[in-house]
Amino acid sequence: MAFIGVVMLMIGMLLLTNAAWLQGKVETKDVGVFNLIVGIITVFYSGYLGLVEGNAHLSAAFILFGMTYVWVGINALRGATDQKALGFYCLFVAILTLPFAFKTYQSGDIVFTIEWLAYGLTWYLFYKLLFAGGNVMKVLVPMVYLVGFAAGFTGWSMLYGYWPFIKLT
Repeated sequence: MAFIGVVMLMIGMLLLTNAAWLQGKVETKDVGVFNLIVGIITVFYSGYLGLVEGNAHLSAAFILFGMTYVWVGINALRGATDQKALGFYCLFVAILTLPFAFKTYQSGDIVFTIEWLAYGLTWYLFYKLLFAGGNVMKVLVPMVYLVGFAAGFTGWSMLYGYWPFIKLT
């Protein structure tokens, strides 16, 4: 389970880079490559969690987000202008964060419960932006920075053994 810290740290850095991209501060193709790398690692880690460690719950959580990063990466590299399908998928992810937050709360990890809720709100904002056509950038960009920082800090604390909770599901 120690590798979860590495993956969470990478996800945090990816989200911080994606927030800068949403502001127009970094190149689209660079973000595409970074999303693909982190997305593929996350999807493979999800497979490891499910197949080797037998943790289907955590595997499902990681694949939901890993697939988002792969999809963003592909769309960025191909120059997609209509991302409604990705936006609709983000709604699905946002909804599924609620039972993950509940299960995490039941396991006693209030901090990661709050992170789950923040992820859900962020992915809901992506749904609003990409599918529903909402003007949410003023809220979305700070949320992506916040979630990126939280994921990165969580990953770092897990990597160095400072995360005080045993279960993440």
